[in-house]
Amino acid sequence: MKKLIVLVIAVFFVQLLEGQQVRVDSLCQKAYGEIMSLRFVPAQKMLKAEKQLYPENVYVDYLENYMNFLHVFIGENQSLFNRLNDSYDKRYNRIKQLPDSSRYKNLLLANMNLQWAFARLKFRQFFSAAWEMNRAYRMLTENVQRFPDFVPAYITMGVLHVMIGLVPDKYSWMLKIISMKGSVEQGKSEIYTALDNALKNPATAYLRDEALFYLGFIELNLSPNPKALDKLRVYLNKTKNDNLLLDFLKVDIQMRYGHNQAALHLLNNLPGGTDYFPFYYLYYLKGECYLRKLESDSATISYQYFLKHFEGINYIKDAWRKRAWAVLLQNNPRGYQILMDSVRVYGSTEVGADKEAMREANSGVIPNISLLKVRLLFDGGYYARAKTVLDTMNTRSLTKDEQTERIYRYARIAHRQMNITLSKNEYRQTLSVGRLSQRYFAANAALKLGEIYESEDSLSLAKTFYEKCLNLNFTEYKNSIRGKAREALSRIQGN
Repeated sequence: MKKLIVLVIAVFFVQLLEGQQVRVDSLCQKAYGEIMSLRFVPAQKMLKAEKQLYPENVYVDYLENYMNFLHVFIGENQSLFNRLNDSYDKRYNRIKQLPDSSRYKNLLLANMNLQWAFARLKFRQFFSAAWEMNRAYRMLTENVQRFPDFVPAYITMGVLHVMIGLVPDKYSWMLKIISMKGSVEQGKSEIYTALDNALKNPATAYLRDEALFYLGFIELNLSPNPKALDKLRVYLNKTKNDNLLLDFLKVDIQMRYGHNQAALHLLNNLPGGTDYFPFYYLYYLKGECYLRKLESDSATISYQYFLKHFEGINYIKDAWRKRAWAVLLQNNPRGYQILMDSVRVYGSTEVGADKEAMREANSGVIPNISLLKVRLLFDGGYYARAKTVLDTMNTRSLTKDEQTERIYRYARIAHRQMNITLSKNEYRQTLSVGRLSQRYFAANAALKLGEIYESEDSLSLAKTFYEKCLNLNFTEYKNSIRGKAREALSRIQGN
């Protein structure tokens, strides 16, 4: 009798496992869109309805995990991340019960591995993150080989190849040991393949926003060629205004290209309400926009809101530094020093901006107000105003680093105003005067010269300046600047 009961239970269990399936139906696609828009409340309702209709649909498990990942990654709440590990394991195990013949099995498992790896990186769990990335890479590689026409796999595969392509040369031996290969250009090509398919094929149209976001982020941070971004902006402008994640990308693009007023307009007209996950980092960006207009009071209000509500660890130090800058712009050096004390106390130094804030706080040096104004006005795209400040500032008591920065600022303004001949001369002078400085001006001047010569197809000169950038000894924005130079060298050597 006991054997019969055991057999019945076993048969039932097998039937249950065989019942696991993936249904990317219209309700799941809508939920996917809501998740990518950070509209978690309606997404949860849709997934609950889908679960009631099709309890065996493990695509719901995947989407629930995706939502949890975005919650943790954007909110940077480690206690929440720790609490979510159990639900992650349960969902992961349900998806593992899919038959090996399912083209979704390895894709969903790999995506979940990569999502959790990104989350772990936020909280310095490097070993676990590396292990999960490697597992995701192997699953996706196998999936692409078995199902080469399966478009959704190319988004995550592309992201992984971009990441592999950005690994510094000194760590390339590690990639060889674990047999991970890829490049930035390969990864971009794969994501573009997915985007093109999503734009043409109704069956994969739900992947468009995700592909757009990744490509926008990659092109914005790695590519010196604005033509690719201009193409993406055409697609972005056709998206609805209720997608908070894509709105963030639009703001970022406008800010990077010095369109400060356009960025501020977007930030002041973002969709809101209780349906959306609170994206407090956008208030930090609003503070940046106001500061670039030299509107100290409005900037302070935005930074204060960010500091009051954001529970994460990143950009806290820099927000305090920017508050200090806002006070300094009002000719209050004592207030600047008081606020810089908070830089030493709050936040962490995981991102470049926070590292620079901490370095400035520890230096005890009060920034030159005129050069600070130029830097902010330039970042906002107010080039004529910035040049006027440079032309009229007192240069008699400038330090060597301040002299280098002044030349560098002239070069950056000339470059943005498309006076390429003048910008080349000013960049070369920056490189000559500041090559021994720990500041970033000479290194970034070399990087910009490399980008100019690359755009002119003078690849030999471009290579020379990219290599000079890598050979300079500097501390500010080191990882970012050197990462771009390495990626550029890899790109031109492949031509």
